[in-house]
Amino acid sequence: MPEVCWATPLYEFLKYCEETELPKVILDCGAGGDRPPLALFHSFGYATAGIDISPEAVKEAAVFCERAGTDLGISEGDMREIPFPDGSFSFVYSYNAIGFMTKPDIAIAMAEMQRVLRPAGLCYVNFDSVDDPDRSEFRESSFLRKVLRSTRFAHFEDDEADAYFGDFTILRKEKRLVEKLYEGDRIKQARIDYIARKDGAV
Repeated sequence: MPEVCWATPLYEFLKYCEETELPKVILDCGAGGDRPPLALFHSFGYATAGIDISPEAVKEAAVFCERAGTDLGISEGDMREIPFPDGSFSFVYSYNAIGFMTKPDIAIAMAEMQRVLRPAGLCYVNFDSVDDPDRSEFRESSFLRKVLRSTRFAHFEDDEADAYFGDFTILRKEKRLVEKLYEGDRIKQARIDYIARKDGAV
C-alpha cells in the first residue's frame, strides 16, 4: 500500500479505538485527498467509510485507492447531512476539515457526527485555535465560498468547542502549537484536538 498519512493525532485516536471492544467500523468526515487518513485505519483491519464535499478531493482519493489496490469507501458527501443511519459507526473523526465551515455549520456537523456514532463510540475532531496565525480569506472564486458560504477558517477559544460535546465524555483534549517546514515554507499552526466518548451503554 502507498504511504499512509503521517498525522500524530490520528495515531493517538487509533490507540484509543484499539483499546475498546467495539466493532472496527469507522467514518472519516473530510476523507478525500491524495493521501487519505482512512488508509491508516484500513491497515489495522477497520471497515472504512468516508465522505468529502469536494469532488476533486474524492477523485484524488480514488487515484490513491486504485494505486493501492484497495477500496476505502470514500464518496461525495456533506458532513452537515451525513448519508448514513443513526448509530452506524463505532468511530467517527474529522481531521483538519471541520474548520473550513462557519461556526453555525460546524454545530450542525458535530450533531450529525454524534447521530451516526453508536453509544460509547469514540469521536476525534480538531479545531483551529485563536492562536493560529492564519487569518487569510478564501479566494472569491473558491469552492469553499460557493459551497460552504465560508470566507475563512473558523477559530476557537481554548474551551469554546467544549459546547459541542455535551452528550460526550471528553477523554483527551490537547492544544497543539506547531512550527514546521512544509514544502520549503516555515509555517505555524495552533489547533485544539478532542477525543470523546459518546454517552450511553454499548
